[in-house]
Amino acid sequence: MSTNNNSILVTFDKSHILTLGRKMYSESVNLIRELVNNSYDADASKVNIELTKDKIIVSDNGLGMDLKDLTNYFKIGSQLKKQNKLSKIYKRKFIGEIGIGKFSSFGATNKFELITQKEGFKAKVVFDQNEWTQSSNNWEIPYFLIEPIEGESDGTTIILHDVEHNFTPNEVVERLRISVPLDAKHFEVFINKKKIEPLFIDGKKFPISILTEFGDINGQIILSDKPLPFKEIGIICCVKDVMITRNLFGFEDYGHGTRKITGRINADFLEFTANRDNFIITSPAYRAFFKAMREEVKKIVGLLKSEEDEKKIAQNRKAISKASEILKKAFLKLPDYLKEMKITVSKGHTGKVEEENVEGSVWQEKTSKIEKTPNSNKAKRGEYNIIHINPVTQNKALKNIKTDLGFNFGFVDEGETGPPSYFYNNTIYVNREHSLYKKYSIKIDDEIKYLVDILVSESVMLTSPSDLRQYYERRIEVLTKAFE
Repeated sequence: MSTNNNSILVTFDKSHILTLGRKMYSESVNLIRELVNNSYDADASKVNIELTKDKIIVSDNGLGMDLKDLTNYFKIGSQLKKQNKLSKIYKRKFIGEIGIGKFSSFGATNKFELITQKEGFKAKVVFDQNEWTQSSNNWEIPYFLIEPIEGESDGTTIILHDVEHNFTPNEVVERLRISVPLDAKHFEVFINKKKIEPLFIDGKKFPISILTEFGDINGQIILSDKPLPFKEIGIICCVKDVMITRNLFGFEDYGHGTRKITGRINADFLEFTANRDNFIITSPAYRAFFKAMREEVKKIVGLLKSEEDEKKIAQNRKAISKASEILKKAFLKLPDYLKEMKITVSKGHTGKVEEENVEGSVWQEKTSKIEKTPNSNKAKRGEYNIIHINPVTQNKALKNIKTDLGFNFGFVDEGETGPPSYFYNNTIYVNREHSLYKKYSIKIDDEIKYLVDILVSESVMLTSPSDLRQYYERRIEVLTKAFE
């Protein structure tokens, strides 16, 4: 029979505190973010950051700390902010909870100084990394009392000496704009005496207010007026107004359109990692959050696609108008072809296009004998072109574009495996989903050239060439006249 009267003492090597801080933020501007957020929690209305070659100074006019507060400040895993959810003056939700962010400063610098004043108490704490590591048993950090200066306001100043990484002002501004609540009331942050303004993006704003079983999701999604730099793409996801990560919620591969999606949302119920760079994605709360936000982003992506379609249609009309003008110029130089095609081209060009709705979507398979397609949808193979009705787009209203050429142009969506173009019912149709069209329709000049090529190829077929060689020669002749 065994007894359990023995025990093992759980110890913690204090050098790991420095390792923890070094691994968290020594190569990241986030250590400055932590100091600024501490000032926010302390009800500061103004925070000054000063960057020099070998020092970082962060000072604020917050509540400051007395001896009790200082003792709590250096306590790992303090529960104070969990017990008191809101700040004393401005009733801010506390950002820091775990109490390990301060150690990022310890690990990133050789010497850490903290000077604080509160209600007549003023003290200076000095943390020297070399002295700290000399003794494994001594966990105490010295502090010195300072005589307060009359009229001096309360607050805290932290000085980091010999920082391992030199941060540029732009680097700090860029990070703080997305990770610190700069748009909060009574809160301003300055760097080298210049105020950091909150990030503002022009575009359509979509308010977000969702109630999940775990808590509220609030904020806004922004559809930017223009594509954003890659580092600004995605919705900023925050806890207590502090950025944890960016996310597009499964639409990362949607295409270049996602370069316009950004915004900022807050979900205080989410848990995040110790270094605040991601959420605990396996938690039920995060799964509910992701699902709800994905539905919202899906709506935005749908709207984005509609806007892109409208712009594309406008480009299509412009490209067709220009292509028809080029093609007509070639036809007028080749009157014999016009007779064979049995069409009439007006000599004047208005530059305008008209649209008419056409029900259904059709494409035809070319056969060995080239003749006019009959009105019936059924035809005998080898004698006529075969007309196929595509059931996917059969009920979709398409728009034919009338021009002053003898036939019309139209766009259809027949899939990547469909033909690049076809002629039917006095209309040349261009397949927008064909890989060649997708490749050459990004820029309008390339689209015009592609359409001219398509229109020439289809119209030359109407001259009933006797063989492929004659078709090829006529096609080259028309293209040459078109681009003379």
